[in-house]
Formats: sequence, structure tokens, C-alpha cells
Amino acid sequence: MCASLLLDVRPVTFRALQGWITTLPLGMDALRLRRTFDTKALAAAFPFASAELEASGGVFLGRNATTGDLVFVDRFALENHNQVILARSGAGKSYLAKLQILRSLYEGIEVLVIDPEDEYRRLAQAVGGVVIRLGGGGGRLNPLDLAEAGTPEALTDQALFVHTLASSLLGEIRPEEKAVLDRAILAAYEGAGITADPRTHARPAPVLADVVARLRQDPGGLSLAGRLDPHVSGSHRALFDGPATARADGHLVVFSLRDLAEELKTAGTLLALDAVWRKVARGERRPRVVVVDEAWWLLGAGRDAGARFLQRLAKSARKHWCGLTAVTQDVADVLSTELGQAVVTNAAQQVLLGQSPQAMEALARAFNLSAGEQSHLLTCDRGQGILAIGTERAALQVVASEAEHRLATSDPAEIAALGKRER
Repeated sequence: MCASLLLDVRPVTFRALQGWITTLPLGMDALRLRRTFDTKALAAAFPFASAELEASGGVFLGRNATTGDLVFVDRFALENHNQVILARSGAGKSYLAKLQILRSLYEGIEVLVIDPEDEYRRLAQAVGGVVIRLGGGGGRLNPLDLAEAGTPEALTDQALFVHTLASSLLGEIRPEEKAVLDRAILAAYEGAGITADPRTHARPAPVLADVVARLRQDPGGLSLAGRLDPHVSGSHRALFDGPATARADGHLVVFSLRDLAEELKTAGTLLALDAVWRKVARGERRPRVVVVDEAWWLLGAGRDAGARFLQRLAKSARKHWCGLTAVTQDVADVLSTELGQAVVTNAAQQVLLGQSPQAMEALARAFNLSAGEQSHLLTCDRGQGILAIGTERAALQVVASEAEHRLATSDPAEIAALGKRER
């Protein structure tokens, strides 16, 4: 009967008193009976493969929740400089990203941020950064500005980016329409006097309206011109109806997308990433970090064009002394696509904060999480999780000073109280 209740019976001949004391809730073992603890049972008691991370120098992230030691990571000393932060909503992923930005600035690292919800504005203002509000206050970036002006392949590369942008705006484009669009893009550049000759790249670039005008001149391009018309003369024209009005210059540059309509968020993210690529590829050689918050806008199912562009940045950033940080909450949606998995799993540094049960199966499969690690991610508090670097993993507790917390918090109540105090 005891065995059916998973109880082991031990005889206590002539030791009834000690047996009775041991069963009382006193935390005393008067019997001193021991049992064999096999390797499998022992391993189950340790949820992490490694209690410590072999890393020195770099940016402070927090404390090792297992040992209490401080955790520093030098992303530029790793095999690639990319990082992903995956967590459910409210688990502290943007909070950690902001802390890393502050501490990276102390190290002289230049930071560029794609901010869909205007969460990083307070931080940028506090440190003298630049905030570019796309679609609001006249903020605009021209998708036809040459990102790599002065190189023979600059025109071709920018034309391919315009194709990617058009796919994000219009959805599926048929092969024959792609051919018409390509002719219109090259004709718009030619009309502006820009060719493959690098000497012509200093001339003012055409705008999207010029491409639409060329499409209207082609009998096969009338349908495309009609579909693009709202973006150059209709309700969505604020983002595309003229040359660029902002430049990504500064030690911290935040591209705020909050003023964009929902349908333009993906396109706005692509435009901001293109401006970031100009800075990374053509700017001064120095360490840089690119933070893409809510990266599911580009990596989710049905967004292949955006995911390919982000994957290209992730693969090429290292050559330009740059690291990509992708922050996202829709883990299952991102990991459901091959391109999303490629961006997430190819990062040398991965931070997994609190997760929802619905996302755990996909996450455990992608990162080969043990049962103990899964349990930890499902039950950990805000700001706690797992830091993985290569094959090493450790429990992480994010730590911030009071001054850092004021700049990093996204809690509406705290922000309102801070604003009232400042006023």
C-alpha cells in the first residue's frame, strides 16, 4: 500500500522514538538513513549545464542568479556580434535593451535603435541622442537614396532594396510586375542623371513618386502604379512624398515609428534599417550596435522580404564592426519561419527571459532547453532568465541602478509619476 503512494518503508527496530521525531515537521533526521542517488536523478537537480560564463570585460548585464557573481559580456569579442532577446510581454526585454544601450554608450559604442512604440525617446533625450520620428513632424527617409554611393554596385543594390520595400507595401508581386517595376526604378534614376558610373552618384536621387510616374508610362505598370498611389499622393504619403528630411548622425539615433499607420510599420522599419545600413557601411569605422525592438514586425510569418533584409544585416554587420540586437515577444511566430530561425539561432549571444507556456515548445526545440531550464523560464520573475553564449548558459538576474531604472522603465504609472515630478 505504501509503494502505491510512492512511499519507501524503512524498519526502525528499537528506534521508534527516533522514527517518530523524524516524521515531525521539525526538519530533523534522527534516523540518518541514506539512499543511493543515481546520476540521472542528480542531473535533474541542476537545471543549467554551466553555472558560470567564461567572459571578462565588456558591458555589465546583471548578476548570475545561481552564484551571485557579476555578469559582463563583450559582444565584440565573440564569434559574431549579434544578440537576440526573447521574452513574453512585460518580462523586461526592452528594459534590458535600454540598460545595454546606456552601458554601451559609456564604452564609446555608437547605438542606432528601431523603436516601433516611441519607448526610447526619454532615454535618447537624457543622453543627448537624436530622435527621428518617421511619418510625424515631417520625418522622412528616401528609399531611393544610394546607400553605398560611390561604388559600382550601389545602383543595383538600391534597386533591389526598392523591390523589397514594394513587396512589404503591396504584398505579393507577380514576376511580370517585378520586371516592369525594375524598368521603372532604373528609368527614374536615369531621369535624375544617375547611372552605374560612381561619378553620377552625388546628384539628387529620385523619389518614389518618380517611380510611380514611370510606371504609368508603361502599359504593364498601370496596376502597380495604382497600388502604389496611396503611398505617394494618398493617405500614406507622409513617409514617401519627398526627399529625405533627416540624417542618422549622433552617438545614439532612435528611429521612432509610433506615428506610422499599422500598415506602414513594416515599411518604416525597412526604411530605418536601410538608413542604418548607410551609417554602418559608409560611416566612420567604429564599434556600433543596432537595436531592432519588436523585431517580429520583420521576422513573423508572411514577412519574408523584411526577414531577408534583417538576415542580410545580421550576416554582414560583423564585417563593419557592428552587432545586431533583435528584441521580440512573439517567439512562436518568429520561430515558425526559416528566416526567423536563422536570425535568432545564429546570434552568438541569446537572452531568454520569462516565457509563456504557449511559446515554450518552439523555444525548447530551437534552443535545446532542458526540463529544468524550461521550468525556470516559465516561473522566473521579471528581469530574470537565461543568458546563453555558445554552449555556456547561466541564470541571469538583470540589475539596474536607480538612475538607470528611471530611464529604462516602461511602466506607465512610473513614467507618469516621473513626468509629474519633473514638471
